[in-house]
Amino acid sequence: MPNEKEILAGYQQAHNAQDVEGALAWLTPDVSWRMTGLWVRHGTEEMRDLEAWDAVLNGRIEFIEVKSMAGGLTCRSEETNDWYQATGIDQVTYDQIRFEFRDGRISQVRAKLSSESERAIDKVVNQVSRWALKSAPAEINAVLPRGIFNYGAEQAHRWMALLQAWQKSQGE
Repeated sequence: MPNEKEILAGYQQAHNAQDVEGALAWLTPDVSWRMTGLWVRHGTEEMRDLEAWDAVLNGRIEFIEVKSMAGGLTCRSEETNDWYQATGIDQVTYDQIRFEFRDGRISQVRAKLSSESERAIDKVVNQVSRWALKSAPAEINAVLPRGIFNYGAEQAHRWMALLQAWQKSQGE
């Protein structure tokens, strides 16, 4: 059985290869993935939409300063994807991610975006939303129902089309 750092590296490799099923294989069926203050996903079926979103958007994550601790691993992280690039965000950083493991898989994740990354995402989502409520209200309501990100492969494609239209309206 691989050790915890090998499990995390295997997940990162599958995720960065846009291998949805490969990434999900590193998670327990009842995985709990929490983005502090933003959302929680329970189980691999809910994680499938998030992995599909990242696969469409060429998501890449790098876990840095990985350290062992009681009950698992802790690290920081840097993430890039086409959505961030299209919005002018080079990368987002996570100040802390805590991973717990069970039976050779990731069973629980608690991640905290850096304040700077949170502000950058909020700013662009607000700008695009204000524009889209006038120019593409049905589309913004589909990808951001009740102000909550709706993840999945189809949603990623729709977001990219919306961002392209927004950029064009801004003269970019």
